[in-house]
Amino acid sequence: MNTQPINPSDGGYKGYHNYYTPDEFFRHEKDEGALFLRDGQRAARVSEDFILGLHSGLDEDVGDASNLIMYKCGVEWGLQDMKRFNNRMRHEFGGGKLDIWQMDPRFVFETWWWPLTVEGWGGWTLDLSFRKRGITFIEIRNSAVARSMQRVGKPVCHLYAGMFAGVMSYFEKIDRQSIEVQCYSMGNDCCKFMVGPEKQVNAAEFWHQEGASADEIRGNFE
Repeated sequence: MNTQPINPSDGGYKGYHNYYTPDEFFRHEKDEGALFLRDGQRAARVSEDFILGLHSGLDEDVGDASNLIMYKCGVEWGLQDMKRFNNRMRHEFGGGKLDIWQMDPRFVFETWWWPLTVEGWGGWTLDLSFRKRGITFIEIRNSAVARSMQRVGKPVCHLYAGMFAGVMSYFEKIDRQSIEVQCYSMGNDCCKFMVGPEKQVNAAEFWHQEGASADEIRGNFE
């Protein structure tokens, strides 16, 4: 496990741009038995059983409200993670001066998501072709949540949806909502999300409830 010391002045990232394995991205304090990210943020390893138990337990306690709870947790996660990420990018690529808004958006988002791929949250495809309208489409393969829940016949990745809403709200400096319009747990090969203004996301939710596919929903915005 990587035990390279962290330099607080550069966030632990300066001159260290590539993360391909957990050993390169996580720092393990053997004496404490604790796990940290390179910038000193505390981390934890959880199993698929833990994810399943978390969702199942919430569902038993509060029913459908569990979806909103997970979504709101995701929103807060996305907002806080982007604050940390901006600090990381300023030190790692911006010379301590440039923020993420002064960098190429695709470079920013791909750099943000790559560590999450390493951490086991799945690979993604990002569609920014509707960005001028404030809409983003995201595809996730091997969602940690959907993979844990298996086939239950309904969308389950509310944590992801909230996270994407938080991330885009922070980056675009305006409130964004998100909805999962296709899920592995519904028998699909991947999960798909739409992020955008509340009005457009509400329309996508209506079409989804009426049986429209993710591709049909996307086509309605072309």
